[in-house]
Amino acid sequence: MNQRIKDLKENIQNLNDAGVRKTYLYQYVAESLNETEGEPTQIRRAKAFAHVLKTVEQQVLPYEKLAGTMLGMCQLYENVMSKEEQHDYATKVIEEYLAKKKQDQDFDGSIQFGEDHAKSFEDDFTSKKSRWSLMSRVHHDASIEFKDLQQVISDMEEKYKDADIEDYEIGRELERAFKIPYDEEMKKTYNDLPWFLGNHINLNYGKMIAKGFDKLIAEVKEYLSKAEDPEKKEYYEAALIVAQAGSDFIKRYAETLRNYKEQAEISETRKQEIEVMAAICEKTATKPADTFYEAIQFTWMLHIIASMQGGSALSFARIDQYLYPYYEKDVKEGRIDAAEAQELLSCLWLKVNEPKMRTVQSVTLGGITRDGKDASNELTRICLQTAADVGMPYPNIGLRVNKANPDWLYTQAVETAKAGCGQPQLLNDDVWIANMKKLGYSQEDANDYYNMGCVEIMVPGKQPNWGVCEAIAFPVLIENVMKEWKKNPEKIQTFDDFMKLYYAEVDEAVEADYQDVVKKKATMKDQCYDPYCSLLIDGCLENGKDMLQGGSECPMHWSVYAYGIGTVADSLCAVKKFIFDEKKITMEEMYDALQKNFEGYEEMQAMLLKETPSYGNGIDEVDDIANDVLSHFNEAVMDLNKKAKTDKFVSTLFGYFFHIYHGEIAGATPDGRMKGEAFSDSMGPSQGRDEQGPTRLLNSVLHLNDDLVTGGYALNFKINPSFLNEEKGEKAIEQLLKAYIENGGPQVQIYTTNTEDLKDAQIHPEKHRDLIVRVGGYCEFFVNLDKVLQTEIINRTLYGEA
Repeated sequence: MNQRIKDLKENIQNLNDAGVRKTYLYQYVAESLNETEGEPTQIRRAKAFAHVLKTVEQQVLPYEKLAGTMLGMCQLYENVMSKEEQHDYATKVIEEYLAKKKQDQDFDGSIQFGEDHAKSFEDDFTSKKSRWSLMSRVHHDASIEFKDLQQVISDMEEKYKDADIEDYEIGRELERAFKIPYDEEMKKTYNDLPWFLGNHINLNYGKMIAKGFDKLIAEVKEYLSKAEDPEKKEYYEAALIVAQAGSDFIKRYAETLRNYKEQAEISETRKQEIEVMAAICEKTATKPADTFYEAIQFTWMLHIIASMQGGSALSFARIDQYLYPYYEKDVKEGRIDAAEAQELLSCLWLKVNEPKMRTVQSVTLGGITRDGKDASNELTRICLQTAADVGMPYPNIGLRVNKANPDWLYTQAVETAKAGCGQPQLLNDDVWIANMKKLGYSQEDANDYYNMGCVEIMVPGKQPNWGVCEAIAFPVLIENVMKEWKKNPEKIQTFDDFMKLYYAEVDEAVEADYQDVVKKKATMKDQCYDPYCSLLIDGCLENGKDMLQGGSECPMHWSVYAYGIGTVADSLCAVKKFIFDEKKITMEEMYDALQKNFEGYEEMQAMLLKETPSYGNGIDEVDDIANDVLSHFNEAVMDLNKKAKTDKFVSTLFGYFFHIYHGEIAGATPDGRMKGEAFSDSMGPSQGRDEQGPTRLLNSVLHLNDDLVTGGYALNFKINPSFLNEEKGEKAIEQLLKAYIENGGPQVQIYTTNTEDLKDAQIHPEKHRDLIVRVGGYCEFFVNLDKVLQTEIINRTLYGEA
């Protein structure tokens, strides 16, 4: 890492540590919407977006070689409460909640929306009875810093430890309460439109940087001149507004850079750099990119423009594919070398981590081309090296691997992971390409897949938002079966009877997700638009429709999430072993023990914890159960596509941090887990129960049938960094990962950490600012996580310990 990149990283970290930030988005959007009352929703949406781009302050930051930042949209919030005020306010919030809870025994803390409310991604999760803000980046519109929120939650938990309130309720109420008090009318105007936008998506940057805004605007005008259908005319009018706004925004940045050059006290060398940046912005405001520098600056500017309107998870997708021709041409013509390219990529990698950028931004590397050839190239290697050098959690790298790739790809993957950045995850082309084809995609589109955000599999530049359903916690369904047994004990005489009821619960949960999607689709129709994102999604211009109204070339994916395979497999195995096979426990005893959270059943709990075969150890007895559950779930989700008209339903075995927030509100489980404790993460084993080494863990995963996993998959693999300090350890891990992939493992994400460092970071966070861990399918700075989530990560098995 050269000095510029060191300085840039330090500056970005200082910006992130500077304090709470407010956004002008609500204000700017409301200003425009108040001027366009009575106009069509789609046009109002486009004009509001254009107003945001025209109004937002543009800033130039030190050290950067890529212009474009969100900071003008999110200034520091000045009215942060003192510690004493935070404590007093928190007390008031909890007292009011307790009073409400006492008055209404059925109140569970969830927020209800009207039938016609088009819920955003955040609405979907922050309205639940569980808490949501388990890491700082998702503490949206916060009025206090995340570390202060953590402290005040801890204080209230202690203060109200004897009151009728759970810890998760305290956390939920306080994360909702400590919000910046934006003007209510302004936010209502914003929400009533509704301000819906492209989330969990990749825009076709590669196509756009090769085309340029002038040509795009000319195409839109041509379509508009020929359109006869009123709805198509409206779409093209909106498209023209946002296309011109995007071009003007980049052109304005050229002026901003030149003004900065003239007014700032900077060196002559820096002035020359600023002029180069200005010239590139001036050109790419209208014309396509010709050089690598132009291509990466244009890509970043398109990304910033999309980020200006808010939202979550925006992916660069296959960046080593669409940027490589520019790099290759520049190298051949002597304009750039690998070091210069890496410096530019380092700027991109770092700027993704600036304050208020979208969460879980991703890139995909390697794999094969659309026509099936090895896609790994020199830019693939440089991107992996960049991730290792800059040491930041984002962008989240999906490294596609297959038999056509050279061996150096695995070697570089381990080298990058060794650096402690938590990257990359490995994605198995053989699995995902085959499963995408089962959804009906062409060979070319399947070959072109990318990981959106965390691990979600999509086709780049051709699909609208990733649709979200209610996540299904496999272990929770056992609780439902036990309740069903209590009502009618005759229903369960054998373990097969138990499983029959369990599968019925799975089917019911999957069907509930389908019905949820039907309602969401109904509220989205003729209400939800994102003209800018639609401009960069294939099919929308050709079809004359917004991507959220069916204009995209490929359909929307609705993800049916499920997780907790380790906890449910262990629990079902315990039921089979101790109740039905060995008859050491009766159903009545198990039911009573779970209801009482094992109070009075400590010996039973100890037996369950010690003697239950656990998933993750290569034991067929429990792995068979895990496979049966997974297979039934995948088949149930795939069957939804028989009645889906246009969109696709996909199964996603990934839990983000759902395993914490669902675990907190769930009762005890038959594996000995107590009420409120975390479930197993995504496709991983129960925390600490995989005791037979990494090969046995991967063998358990390989035991599972992944033929119908179509949405995504997350398996965390935690390695002691000391194990990789010697070449022998590196080669061992490299060969283990390669064997896992070649034997059909869908996905794995390795990260290095030291348990003692993690424990010390909980006590002395200031000493471990740059410590990165894998959470779900993504990475984060350990100190930016909720303490419960931190503890869960500490409790995962660490491989390679002495």
